[in-house]
Amino acid sequence: MGVILERVNEAAHREREALWEESARRDRERKRRELDALRLQYHSEQADRHRRTLSRLVQFHEGQVEKLTKGEA
Repeated sequence: MGVILERVNEAAHREREALWEESARRDRERKRRELDALRLQYHSEQADRHRRTLSRLVQFHEGQVEKLTKGEA
């Protein structure tokens, strides 16, 4: 009887271990997707910030060119 019970316990342990591993895999995948979404949002917003900054910088330099060509500087 002891050997049979031992085998049943082993099988139950293996099944719990497999379920835990699958749960851990799903959790890692969920976290990876969340981080990917956060990285996407960060880079998109950063690109917008750079675009605005560079646009203002270009406008400033174009204004300087205009002043210099008119002899105002």
